[in-house]
Amino acid sequence: MGYRLKWMKTFFVLLFFLCVFLPLVATSAWTLVPEDSLYPPPIADQNFPRFSLSFPVYTNQHIDTIEDSSRISLREVLEFGGAQSLFRIKPLSHNPLTIELSIGAGIIALFDSFEDNLENFGWEGSGFVTLNFSLTPQMSFRFGFHHLSSHVGDEYLAKYGVLNLPITDEQDLLQGETYALNYVRDSLMEGLSIHLSPFIRIYAEARYSMNMLRYMLRYNSFPWQANIGLEIQWPSPELYSQRWYLAINTSGYQESSWFPSTTIQIGRIMNTPHSNQRFRFGFEYYHGRVQIASFNHTISPSPTTWNNLQVEQYIAIGAWYDF
Repeated sequence: MGYRLKWMKTFFVLLFFLCVFLPLVATSAWTLVPEDSLYPPPIADQNFPRFSLSFPVYTNQHIDTIEDSSRISLREVLEFGGAQSLFRIKPLSHNPLTIELSIGAGIIALFDSFEDNLENFGWEGSGFVTLNFSLTPQMSFRFGFHHLSSHVGDEYLAKYGVLNLPITDEQDLLQGETYALNYVRDSLMEGLSIHLSPFIRIYAEARYSMNMLRYMLRYNSFPWQANIGLEIQWPSPELYSQRWYLAINTSGYQESSWFPSTTIQIGRIMNTPHSNQRFRFGFEYYHGRVQIASFNHTISPSPTTWNNLQVEQYIAIGAWYDF
């Protein structure tokens, strides 16, 4: 435990120096609560904090229920949250480096179809704090800390086997091998965003789930996660506040043998110039592991193979709001 405490102390000392002492080397311009962000929110990343409402029609579903997994079903996805930059520091010298501190938090919930009284399958909360860096208007980095806590819904548990609460152990579940009751990840995260042109952006991110302190839990022995994405907007976002967009996000987890869970969105986007506030509506296609992480149960010491992974697929209509 001693080396973990020492490592954690070093991490926060580095953050302190970056936030406080680095800007003092030159006269700097401070911007409090900027409207935009040096690291733009990923459009098709389903787990990025935002407000959203979507209605996915599943052609392939694998959450453990008594229903036929091949039957087409309707669900509802609700998300509440957002991200905000707190302050930005830009040296007044010729140094192009710009730094900002950002935070974000949100909750996403997955409900069964209307005919089943909108029973809650599960929900998860996430949050992050990052330092964003920009050397040019086209390229930015971020580094920080990300928390994820995923839960099986109480209505779902009551319907499928858990009638006597509180849960004492996993034997209380009808088919408990398919759920994770303590799915928590506290991760170091880093990302790179590049605008290839005013209307094309690519990004890549990596997270490493820690198990350092008592309150820092890791779900299993497979700590790595990665995201990559492509975003295209037309006409150029610098010229119009309303435009069409196509966004693709692919995520992979070490615990799922790096199966590429892919989200594709196409629709209309509206925003205020030079601001992260934007409203979108359109269609979404998804093919990948179950959205709620607690349903992706991985038993150590081996990751879940592609053949054993519960893969789902849907087409949805939705509306999304970033701020």
